[in-house]
Amino acid sequence: MAAPIAALSNEDVENDDQYDDVSYTTSIASSITDYKFEHGRRYHAYKEGRYLLPNDEAEQDRMDLQYHALRLAFGDQIIFAPVSEKLGRVLDAGTGTGPQLMQTITADAYPDAEIYGIDLSPIQSRFSAPNVKYQIDDLEQPWTFPLDHFDYVHTRILYGSLRDWPLFFAQSFKHLRPGGHLECQEIAVDARADDGTLPADSAITAWCRNQEEAMQKAGGMTLLATGEKLKAMMEEAGFVDVVAKDFKIPIGQWPADEKMRETGTLQLVAMLEGIGGLTMALWTRFLGWEREDVEDELAKVKAEWQRKDIHSYWPAYAVYGRKPLQGKTG
Repeated sequence: MAAPIAALSNEDVENDDQYDDVSYTTSIASSITDYKFEHGRRYHAYKEGRYLLPNDEAEQDRMDLQYHALRLAFGDQIIFAPVSEKLGRVLDAGTGTGPQLMQTITADAYPDAEIYGIDLSPIQSRFSAPNVKYQIDDLEQPWTFPLDHFDYVHTRILYGSLRDWPLFFAQSFKHLRPGGHLECQEIAVDARADDGTLPADSAITAWCRNQEEAMQKAGGMTLLATGEKLKAMMEEAGFVDVVAKDFKIPIGQWPADEKMRETGTLQLVAMLEGIGGLTMALWTRFLGWEREDVEDELAKVKAEWQRKDIHSYWPAYAVYGRKPLQGKTG
């Protein structure tokens, strides 16, 4: 288990226990860009309803903040798997806006890499490196790539997006070359506090519980990632040398450590500015809430997250494994 995060001392916390203000493929078919709109937010068109969060600019900003917070929590390390310095073909599964993995792999460390990013939404930058290709596709359909093809398959925060994780692991195994690695980096939407500062009856805890209930009703998905679950599913699919690493992403400016406080600030901004997109469609479609009631509840959640006396964090995990060297996929 990841070590507890030390909080600021009482002397460093403001009297009102409130946070300071925080402000911080070129041609695509029309069926893919014919977006749907709901409650003022834009949603993907391809395989409509498969992904339940918006894909508009506001959500892309939240995703980028979230990715950066995750990277800081990982100590600025993006790849934990012991991949070769001569990394060849890479699949970024559920690439989203595609910034961080792409930037790392296209750097001097991996000059020969061929990178493929797959997502349901065409929201990736048009200004990509020449060795990056994006494909709009559904990861839960049969993959079109050759067998034994990739050196490295990577995911980042796909809990709540994939309905069939065993299928994903099976397809990853088939399309990785022998000796290739799969790595999954996930966050559990299960806010915790090691020091008892997050009450069981808090608005934050209720929000997490409602998010999970809505995801289950939406198609049996879960937001409650654990390293052990991912490790067990990888091993069941045939991966060996599977390693699970535990991390914590603070939410807010409460950590005493400067780097963790920066991480928490980014995560706080991502939640304050993005919680509406994370919540509105789920609660109105699957829990029967009215928009006004959702907004009232989210105001309570945001107020709690701005308190410096609540030391909450997300559990996060990096889990990787290797396809055995013997034999190819038949």
